[in-house]
Amino acid sequence: MTEFIKADDINDVILAAAANELEQMVDKICELIGTPLEQTTELERQVMAAFGFGAVYGITNRDQLAEPQAHALSIRMLIKPFNYSEQQAVDFADDLIRVASDREVHLVMNTIIQRGIDGHRQFNQEDDEGLERNIQEILTAVQSQK
Repeated sequence: MTEFIKADDINDVILAAAANELEQMVDKICELIGTPLEQTTELERQVMAAFGFGAVYGITNRDQLAEPQAHALSIRMLIKPFNYSEQQAVDFADDLIRVASDREVHLVMNTIIQRGIDGHRQFNQEDDEGLERNIQEILTAVQSQK
């Protein structure tokens, strides 16, 4: 007898796989910059989270996720691996969505999100050199503006 998989179950599987992919990407970024996530500064963590939001955008397009799924994935990424509280994650995700929708809201953050879209592609193509250069350039630029 054939068992049918419910659409909600398929969505859960897709979101779980996407969340796992994001965690692997963050792990790879931390490996490439030589700093464990728990040892990053708050600024570095925010930059990497915005970069990761670009990856969420890439995954959303690739997997044809609906807006609520993309929002849930963004919040999930901010909670784990970035360790923001649920309320912080919701607020940060809303800010990232606003910035991604209108680059004039925060030009630097919008640029980081765009670079994260490229970073997601680099991660999937196992272009560690390109990914490292991408994130290091951002971190250097942001830290020099402090």
